[in-house]
Amino acid sequence: MAWSSPKTWSSGYVVLAADMNNIRDQLNATAPATVSSQGDIVIASGANALTRLAKSTTSTQYLANTGTSNAPAWNEVALDTGVSGTLPVANGGTNATSLTDKAVLITQDSGTDTVAAVAIDANGELLIGGTSGPVVATLTAGDSITITNGDGTITIAAAAGASPAKIMAYQAGALGSEQL
Repeated sequence: MAWSSPKTWSSGYVVLAADMNNIRDQLNATAPATVSSQGDIVIASGANALTRLAKSTTSTQYLANTGTSNAPAWNEVALDTGVSGTLPVANGGTNATSLTDKAVLITQDSGTDTVAAVAIDANGELLIGGTSGPVVATLTAGDSITITNGDGTITIAAAAGASPAKIMAYQAGALGSEQL
C-alpha cells in the first residue's frame, strides 16, 4: 500500500499497529534519520510532525504523560501521585490507608506482621510490652507510692517515711505494705 497523504498527528499520539503501513513512507519524507535505534518509540511532537522518543536506559522507568501538553516521556513513579491502593508491608508500606492521630506504630503477633497504629492520647500513657504484644497503659500506684500524670509528664512520689530502700524491698516482695 503506497503512502498518498500524511496522517494528521496530534501531540502525544502513540503510534498503533494500524498506522505502521504509512509511517515508513512518512518518516522517509519528514525525518528519515531520526528513528534508527532499537527500542525507540515514534510519537507525534505536533500537528503532522513525528519524532523519536529514545528508549530509556534506566530499567525502572515507565512511559508517562508529562507537562501541560501531556507529551510522552520516560519517568519514575511519583509516590505522591503515581501510586494507588495500599502499599503492603512486604513492599515497604504499612498496609494501612490512614493512621490514628497521636499514635505509635506497632506490629502484632498475628502471623502477618501487619503494622497497626496505637493511640497514646491521654496524660501518662506509655507503650508497655507484654507477652500478648505491646499495649497502651498507665503506671499503677502502690502502697506509699503516688503517680501523677500530666501533659507529657509522669511524677512518681513516695509517701513520707518510705525510704527508697524500703520501696525497692516492697516492690521485690520482701516487705508488706504495713512495713513501709
